[in-house]
Amino acid sequence: MPTIYPDELVYSWFCRYYVHSGCFSHKMALQELYCKKSDYLSKEFIGNLNNEAMKQIDEIYSLDKLVLDHTMYPQYARFIPLAEKKEALYHLGHDSCDAHHLFPVLPRNDGERYLRYCPLCVKDDRETYGEAYWHRKHQIRNMSICTKHKCRLMETCVLAKSEQCFTLCPAENYISNDEAVFVNDPMVIHYAEYLDMVFDAPMEFENDIPISSILYDGMSRTKYLKPSGRSRYTKMFADDMGEFYGSMGICSVASVYQIQRILLGSLSEFSAICQIAFFLGMKPEELTASSLTEEQIKQEQDSHYMRNTVPVNWELLDRETAPAFEKVVRAVYDGTMNENGRPERVSEKLVYREMNLLGHQLENMPRCKAIFERYTESYPESWARKIIWAYKKLEEEGKPFCWTDIRKISGVKKKNLQEVVPHLISHTNADTVGRIVELIKM
Repeated sequence: MPTIYPDELVYSWFCRYYVHSGCFSHKMALQELYCKKSDYLSKEFIGNLNNEAMKQIDEIYSLDKLVLDHTMYPQYARFIPLAEKKEALYHLGHDSCDAHHLFPVLPRNDGERYLRYCPLCVKDDRETYGEAYWHRKHQIRNMSICTKHKCRLMETCVLAKSEQCFTLCPAENYISNDEAVFVNDPMVIHYAEYLDMVFDAPMEFENDIPISSILYDGMSRTKYLKPSGRSRYTKMFADDMGEFYGSMGICSVASVYQIQRILLGSLSEFSAICQIAFFLGMKPEELTASSLTEEQIKQEQDSHYMRNTVPVNWELLDRETAPAFEKVVRAVYDGTMNENGRPERVSEKLVYREMNLLGHQLENMPRCKAIFERYTESYPESWARKIIWAYKKLEEEGKPFCWTDIRKISGVKKKNLQEVVPHLISHTNADTVGRIVELIKM
């Protein structure tokens, strides 16, 4: 393995291993690193390394330190409860676990779909190390500039998601020689530096202070919390925050629904929390190394009694929730919610869990309910889509395969095939259906 560079993504490290190791194909490099040929490359984390690769890496670099210093773990795990934070650290470093099972990984917005880079960092990297590499901090959600050089980050054609990725894309091969575009807006620079400092701060593995309590304390010093501490002016806060960030050119501003969930402790999304705290004027260390007392934490928790007694504005909640709801439902349906890319059946239970909705709330939210019904399908229809996805995935690998290969990655059992076949034609062309049916008969 080559030396890993400061703030380098593990994915970038593996890309340079492919370049410097003498492997003549992506497949050969992947076989040396991962367990199975179907193991995808993880852009933000590490992935399902085989025992030999894990052993060699652990000898030169602690796996826990690799997760902390060279993956996007600090972004996704920063504000989750302590027990979950420790569990995620272990699973990401020591076994193969879908990150979606460990913490919220929301669908990406425009402006954060591809890996990004700073032209001046590229120049520095080439002068110092002889090659460019993918920096972690350039991939932080809603990070628009390089905090070191105060210039705009540039997009590449390399997807930031890990879906069905079996190709190593070294930064040196995918970065253009762009001119730096400098940013002069002090507020944009200050916000980017804020994200950078929160992301880079040491992870808290001792104290378990809820982020809702931390933000409640920050809000208590503003006009958005009544002097009694029993009620927040959330709608006014969301409107003011939206206006504040509107001219800054960031990818997405937290909605009133997201803000409500964060303040009630049911969402821990990094970018939205940083937006709230920055707008409230909180220092980065208030988020990353809070010194709240038990009394202060209890004060925030006691304020939640109003949650079930305040009338809900269902029309507003429905309207605010619908865009995010559709993103989540579509991501479940087409597989982008899964790290392996496999499409899933959109069930009511799954949607309620992903959106953190309470029982029967959809009955009061017609927009969201209509979106849910648009993606609703029977089990056989869902199985058909999974089989087609698995067939195309195996076909792209260019190697011979049989029905058992399709079954393994689709998860569809052979006993269900008679119900599946009639639905195949609804989701692909007749030629593909014919080839799948022929494989089934073999």
